Amino acid sequence: MAGLQRFISYIYKYENDIKMQNAGFAKVEIRGGICRMEVHIRNISMEPAEITVYLFARKAEIMQGVPVGNIAVSRGCGDVRFAFDIKDLERFGLSMNDMEGIFLPFQDSVCLASQWKEGTITRRQFRILDQPQNREEEKKDEITQTQDHDRAQDAPQAKAVSGGVRQTKDSAEPDGREDAAAQPSQVQNSTESDENAKSDENAKSDENKQESEQKEPIRATELPMEEFFEENGWEGIFQKLRLKFQVFFPFEGKQIECIRLQLNDLQEFPKKYWYLGNNSFLLHGFFNYRHIIFGMTEEEEKKEFFVGVPGVFLNQERIMATMFGFPEFRTAKSAKYKTGNFGYWYRII
Repeated sequence: MAGLQRFISYIYKYENDIKMQNAGFAKVEIRGGICRMEVHIRNISMEPAEITVYLFARKAEIMQGVPVGNIAVSRGCGDVRFAFDIKDLERFGLSMNDMEGIFLPFQDSVCLASQWKEGTITRRQFRILDQPQNREEEKKDEITQTQDHDRAQDAPQAKAVSGGVRQTKDSAEPDGREDAAAQPSQVQNSTESDENAKSDENAKSDENKQESEQKEPIRATELPMEEFFEENGWEGIFQKLRLKFQVFFPFEGKQIECIRLQLNDLQEFPKKYWYLGNNSFLLHGFFNYRHIIFGMTEEEEKKEFFVGVPGVFLNQERIMATMFGFPEFRTAKSAKYKTGNFGYWYRII
């Protein structure tokens, strides 16, 4: 986890363990030991006021969830951003490398989930991580109760044996001096027993305190919504539009994040770029395919943003695209040759 790590993972709705429609996306960024995690939910039919967000790791077939925080849902949509120190996961015996996805439980048969490692999402196999700890506590309680029960059974036997000795000695010394001599010993044993009981209670209290500290969720800080747009320039514009529209990856084999735009969405661009709405080549592509794209590429931590116009690569189209400011072309599907293939004419902005 050294250095910078950033990735996007789509969120899907699951009903009875069957993968249904896309329901949003999550963005995870790890830098300098801090994890920043964005969760965006869109167009879900259920309306819980709040859902707990979990990171999960798999152990055998069990999905072990670590609670991070809550996301408020309104009209089927929700957005939240968390930041936490990845060292906090060590309290659960895990690291960020162990994490495989994000889980949001709705009902017994419905959930939302996003995963960046291969695996099966099964609602019934999800467990909050502190549940195994609870079972360990139950086992400890059972052992303690068994020990207390054994002591209780041993106590009458010891008393009976002690009583038998006194009866034998009482017959030799009927004046009761032996009983008087035995009383200080009984008081001392009783005091020692009380002290041992208090010591056991203190030890249990310390253990319970430590275990309760271990069961606390990650100390994640929920960042205010304006923190989503802390970057300036094209980064901030892209982040805002990404919250409004569904992100997709139109180029096969490439993790190039894009957003479908309508013509009026160009008003989100700086004013000097509004002229693109009157670009003849852009209008031609838009009216043929009913969208244009706004995308981001990142190589060696350098980001570039581009506007793309859908079309098919033909020599005549290439000439027109270059004339109107869209000199580059990328095919949607991997192809040896561009000619005749659908893709996007684009320009870096």
